[in-house]
Amino acid sequence: MNIKTDEGSSFALIAEIEKETKRRIDEIIKQAKIQAEQIISTAKKQAEIIIKEEKEKAQRLCSIMEQKAEATFNMEIRKMRLQMKQRFADLVLEKVHSLAPIFRQKPEYRTFLQKAIMEGIMVIDREKIIVKFSPEDKIFFDAEMEKEITEMSQQLFKKRFSINLVEGEFKEIGIIVCSEDNLISYENTFSARLKRMYEKIYSELLSEEING
Repeated sequence: MNIKTDEGSSFALIAEIEKETKRRIDEIIKQAKIQAEQIISTAKKQAEIIIKEEKEKAQRLCSIMEQKAEATFNMEIRKMRLQMKQRFADLVLEKVHSLAPIFRQKPEYRTFLQKAIMEGIMVIDREKIIVKFSPEDKIFFDAEMEKEITEMSQQLFKKRFSINLVEGEFKEIGIIVCSEDNLISYENTFSARLKRMYEKIYSELLSEEING
């Protein structure tokens, strides 16, 4: 056996193994790089998706907060406007109330009483009617007044009523109309009219704010 030949063959084999090993290492490294790039690319896409979703969430949250802030602001504005309108209604009614004693001295007060009685008769709508008046208005409720309201009611409602004028126990202007058995009563005094007026005005003001 030739020793030199054997050594040459050994070196050649080693070189071939090293070459093959290097090739496989290079291939493994190449595949690892490709996988790493794929992982990085996938991670980057996932990160972009997450960033986009978080950005949209933040935008939605900001939008909701803005809407809530605007709604709260608008609610406060409406509340202030309603309070101002309510105060306005209070001032109007206070002014009207202060003029009530003066109204009693006016020539048209008698006509006002007659109209108030007609309203009461329309509400009660009974054959026998009792009209209660303030002692301070006794001067108006004479035989002539009874005759006038009887005729007015007959003309207005096309039927005849038996109307009994009775002095009441209240002092304010206006009247109270009730049925003979007192089961049905319609208060048409100044306070009652003011209360109805206030409820109507306040209801209209509230409706304006609700409906914008």
